[in-house]
Amino acid sequence: MLKWDAPETVAGVTVYWDDTDIAKAYLLPSTPRFRIDADGNPVFKFMKYRFPIDRKDGKKGGGFLVCDVEFGVTKKQEDDLRGPMQDRLDARWKAAGRAGAAPAVAFGQLSYLRGTAAVQILDSGGALVEKVHNPASPSLFGPMILPITVELSPEGATILEDSLQGKGGVVQVIYDIWTPVKLPPMSAHVWFSASKFSNFHQHIDVEENFCSEDDYTESITDLVVQSDAGDVEIDPGTVTDQKVIQGVRDWAWSTLADATTRMVLGDVPIQNPEEIRKLYTEQDFENIDINVMTTRLVNFDRTYTEQQVMEWNPQPRGTLPNITGMTGPDGKTYKWADFSSVVDLDDPFFRTMTVNARVNAPFESLPLHSVEVKIEYDKTGQKQVAEFALLGPDQMGTFTSFVGGNDRRYTYTYQVNYKGEAQAFVSDPKVSNDPSLIINVGDIGILDVAIKPGDLRFDQVTSAQVTLWYEDDGVPRLETSLTLDKDHAEARWTKVIFQARRKPVHYKVKYFMADGREFEGGERTTASTELRINDPFGSTRTVQVRGFGDFETRIDAIFVDLSYVDSVNDYTQTASITLTGQSTFEDWQFPAILADGGLLTYSANIRFKDGTVQSIPSTPIEGSTVMLGDVLLEQPITVMADLVDWTAARLVKVSLHHTEAGADDTEDLVFKPTGETSLVWKMPYKDKAKKTYSYTATYFLPDGTSASVTKDGVGDETLVLPGKAS
Repeated sequence: MLKWDAPETVAGVTVYWDDTDIAKAYLLPSTPRFRIDADGNPVFKFMKYRFPIDRKDGKKGGGFLVCDVEFGVTKKQEDDLRGPMQDRLDARWKAAGRAGAAPAVAFGQLSYLRGTAAVQILDSGGALVEKVHNPASPSLFGPMILPITVELSPEGATILEDSLQGKGGVVQVIYDIWTPVKLPPMSAHVWFSASKFSNFHQHIDVEENFCSEDDYTESITDLVVQSDAGDVEIDPGTVTDQKVIQGVRDWAWSTLADATTRMVLGDVPIQNPEEIRKLYTEQDFENIDINVMTTRLVNFDRTYTEQQVMEWNPQPRGTLPNITGMTGPDGKTYKWADFSSVVDLDDPFFRTMTVNARVNAPFESLPLHSVEVKIEYDKTGQKQVAEFALLGPDQMGTFTSFVGGNDRRYTYTYQVNYKGEAQAFVSDPKVSNDPSLIINVGDIGILDVAIKPGDLRFDQVTSAQVTLWYEDDGVPRLETSLTLDKDHAEARWTKVIFQARRKPVHYKVKYFMADGREFEGGERTTASTELRINDPFGSTRTVQVRGFGDFETRIDAIFVDLSYVDSVNDYTQTASITLTGQSTFEDWQFPAILADGGLLTYSANIRFKDGTVQSIPSTPIEGSTVMLGDVLLEQPITVMADLVDWTAARLVKVSLHHTEAGADDTEDLVFKPTGETSLVWKMPYKDKAKKTYSYTATYFLPDGTSASVTKDGVGDETLVLPGKAS
């Protein structure tokens, strides 16, 4: 893999050595350039056309620029560099203390995982340049060809024709291409967390009076809190090169941006007070107390260290020199007249369009013989058909036609011919208006996956057995098993499936460790053409433990025991967490082999401040959050002494008692002849089905004796005391 923190510059080309193969080097030019075809000529065409008559839109013409840009060293540059690079290899070989002569220097080919490309010409998309057509990404292999088609206004065609001649340049190309490299001796810590919390409370209290107007009291509280935070922390270690440190920092921020994009918190539910009011208006509930709390949390935390794989973007970009400043194979400068033309259109009917067709696939490494493309266009009343066979990614088929009714939509099909196969794959007809027709590798009926090590260490893992399978409608299940070890670090699975690849590839990895243990990861999928196999403990699982309830006056502490069991791999992790009023939430993170699956359980003991303990047995964890706690509600019980015969009693004491799991509450209310005739007991409860209580009313009589009335299982919210104890 490329050792990107120690580049050299040789003959204007940046050179990077391999991190393990002393004889392998990678060559990167400083900027992109116009592509040169097999005859030594630039792939470049400028067309200017004009309308000699007045048109309704006032335009007199315009133009097109069609060209190819590539990024990579030429064969001549490679040949010129071989001698100086061999001298450097000989010196490195000798400095390393190796015996004998150094081997011949080898030039490696970088593997790009993804990429984008942008083109800027004059005022791209403005008054001069009406539109720039180019694929969102270049081909990610070979010279990384980027086809460009530029549509110009009349003024733009005139300015660009002049600007493209002489010295300098006006075509600017920006590549952003990512290749896997190993981190130098430094580390990057990337973390992000976000939370949303909502608390909705609605209380309705209705007192219906017989002799006066009813009392209606309602209160609503609706609170929403949102927070998020994240950062990138770089430890440069022994690295002092600021470009390297900044490169790791940029990649780490990109990783953080990808994580935050994936981990978007949804909106918390919104409660409708009108629906709750219906409990009173339609169902005649007089005392309503609704409390809804919602918490949503996401968390990403990872540290990347030396030898782990990261993505690096060399960011090639620059202004391309004009072709009239370039020399051909004969040593002479190119002539503008050989690459430009002026078209005089006598009628607005003769509008033309050009479609450039290519195949974005590595023919040399696939069982791919040719792709026959057929383009049809019939908007002019005269059907135009063009067919051409493409034998490589550098070949281009060009279709040109008059445009009818300003409709540039055309129909195309393609037939893929394979090496060693009598059967061909013929696509369904497709419609497009893109002047750059790119047939990608996933559309040509070939399943192609390159399997390579990521942060896998073969001193810990002796081998990794990768089982892959693919299935789709019309394709029988395909399956294979490949083994990676230190002597066979890369593998490739290629199968002709005779239809476009529409489904991801499924895979599982079984690891054979140096200490004799075996681990098997869970089933995963990939839609990429390159599969990186990482360390068996590359997954980090997180369980969020959250406490709720009254930690000030009711709950003393919550003791939680957590367990994770991966029975497939005989792998277990445990943890114990204590929640208190000072810390009502904790996160348990542990390394895992399976990205999901395995058995997560918890048990807990809730200790209350009165000394009682509530035990929660072993319970499976659903999702990634455990909510533990205790909440008491209150039910007002109104005790009325209006019927008490005070001539027969001097004092009445009412003892009320409610018992429920985790709660045992008693309260005494005392009534006197000259005191209040109505008192309220706020009865605490947790279960609505157990809102009953018992009471004993003790009547203290004038003769100094007393009499009592006792009742159990009372559910009345208004308790009317009898006139006397019978």
